[in-house]
Amino acid sequence: MKLKSRARLIHLLISKSTAEALLIAAVAVGFYFATTNVNLRGVLDKADRQVVSGWAVDEGNPEVRIEVQLFIDDRFVSDAPADKYRPDVHEAKRAQDDWHGFEFQSPQLSPGDHEARVYAVHANGGGARRTLQLIGMPYRFRIE
Repeated sequence: MKLKSRARLIHLLISKSTAEALLIAAVAVGFYFATTNVNLRGVLDKADRQVVSGWAVDEGNPEVRIEVQLFIDDRFVSDAPADKYRPDVHEAKRAQDDWHGFEFQSPQLSPGDHEARVYAVHANGGGARRTLQLIGMPYRFRIE
């Protein structure tokens, strides 16, 4: 009798652990979709002493101009809408028009290696929350 009780307890504990794991996975997936826009596309094309530029588009809502933020060496530099002329984005069928580029003037930087990152600002929760989503890959550059 003790063996049957013990086996039943083990099965109940395994079932409970499985249910908890599924619940945690569902919460994680829900959080991901609540804080991320899976339709954001973009590239950071150039970063140097003078300028940081690229493009960003929300393919799920391509007529909207995305707000982007520039960080250099993990420090916030500036923000702006991605509304500069970029006909290559339209030609590549990423957007319905030519106005999804961004361009920032580089701040005064010391000589050496630097890293630029551009993030799209993603509003969710009816605008109550704003999260940053990396656009393209970080761009490493050197100032002589």
